[in-house]
Amino acid sequence: MRNRGFNERLVSGLAKGAIGIATVLATGVAGYRWIEGWNWSDSFYMTVITVSTVGFDEVHELSGPGRIFTALLIFCGVGVMAFCLTRLVEFLFQRSLSNVLGRRTMMKKIAQMKNHAIICGYGRTGSRVVAELLATGTPFVVIEEDEETVNRLEEQGIPCIKGDATEEDALEDAQVSEADSLVAALDSDAENLYLTLTASGLCPSLRIIARVHDPDSSRKFHKAGAKRVVSPISSGANQIAQLITSPSVLDLIELVTKDKNIALQVFEYPIDEESDMLNKTLSEARVRQTLGSMVIAVKHRDGHTSFDPGPDTRLKLGDTLVAIRQPETNGE
Repeated sequence: MRNRGFNERLVSGLAKGAIGIATVLATGVAGYRWIEGWNWSDSFYMTVITVSTVGFDEVHELSGPGRIFTALLIFCGVGVMAFCLTRLVEFLFQRSLSNVLGRRTMMKKIAQMKNHAIICGYGRTGSRVVAELLATGTPFVVIEEDEETVNRLEEQGIPCIKGDATEEDALEDAQVSEADSLVAALDSDAENLYLTLTASGLCPSLRIIARVHDPDSSRKFHKAGAKRVVSPISSGANQIAQLITSPSVLDLIELVTKDKNIALQVFEYPIDEESDMLNKTLSEARVRQTLGSMVIAVKHRDGHTSFDPGPDTRLKLGDTLVAIRQPETNGE
């Protein structure tokens, strides 16, 4: 929205210029009608060629007062035209300068990002991911190749980089080495696979989430370095099947994860070296009192997940608690 002020001022300036031109034309027509007694057509034509300074011959012989009026009309017309041209050039220059300064500010902001998400591609999938991240306040940056889309994102104040996400330069501009995760949502599986290879090569610890059209390509993406592979076809088919076989379970999951009116939040709590829960059992850690939440699973460092863990489950370095709580609870 940073260009809105410039646009409004540009329209205002041009509107004033248009009013000035209309006033000069009306004055010229009325003047020639009154001073020279010409008809409307001749008065209008004489006014136009005078204001535009094209240098055509006079329509009729001018009287002394008519020549003085014509000279004044030329000065007024040139002045109004100069005003319009000056305003147009000024605002175009200011808009261009605003875009340059805005891009520098945005790139400086992106350069300071840490533990953020990189969204590669702003199509149907990427745009929905961005909407969810905005809703949760998660820091992110978009890499998009289409210039019109990038301009639209910049006007909305969304951090973005214009470039090819499969190129190392674009990923480095997005601070891939400092990022927490990357979403590969480009147009084709081939592009997403190449992006996955490039990103994992630059940052092996990066959590890459790849969108695939062909479910059979999932193994290739895992081998390339993707931590998660999402297939809209498989996910949609599974959801449809669950609606047939277990509709109530699916309804509950959707209520908890999607309905903004439901006061429940599923979140993760990593067990790191600074965590007070390290090397404690769930009962000793007093998770319900500490986080105000109920643990539904523990993702262990070796990759396997324990659902509905017992109170004697010991939390080790690298584990992650998956818990559910009310959003207003301030646990972390």
